[in-house]
Amino acid sequence: MLYSLDCEFNGFGGELISLALSGEAGELYLCRPHAELDALDLHPWVEENVLPLLDVNGARPVVLPQEAFGRAIQAFLKNDTAPCVIADWPEDLTHLMQCLILSPGQMVRIPDLTLKLMQVSSWPSDLEGAIQHNALWDARALRRALTLNRGEI
Repeated sequence: MLYSLDCEFNGFGGELISLALSGEAGELYLCRPHAELDALDLHPWVEENVLPLLDVNGARPVVLPQEAFGRAIQAFLKNDTAPCVIADWPEDLTHLMQCLILSPGQMVRIPDLTLKLMQVSSWPSDLEGAIQHNALWDARALRRALTLNRGEI
């Protein structure tokens, strides 16, 4: 099954704030709790353009400590024998992979996973209610763009 991935993070190379996967079988939208986000030295652009959009109509996150993201991803993918995650930005894949690591030499158990990085323009999106810079809406917009360009997948 194909899943589009988007993450919001604290500026270029910054800490993960939220992560979303959108696929035909369902969606997963995770966000760190305010206590963890408050502890970060947030980039002003992120404070203004990302934080206010974490919990919006049509995109309510599951709020978990970052250390619990891997187990949530594991549970989400458990019934898919061959998940393929597609992203349009390398850092999104980096953050996803970091979430799967539990400790040195230990990772969550997930099915064989294929990752794909594609240069796809997902904005502007024709999705009704779409909100850019919200990880779930961005993952949905990417999924929509991939659907429109199905021949490229």
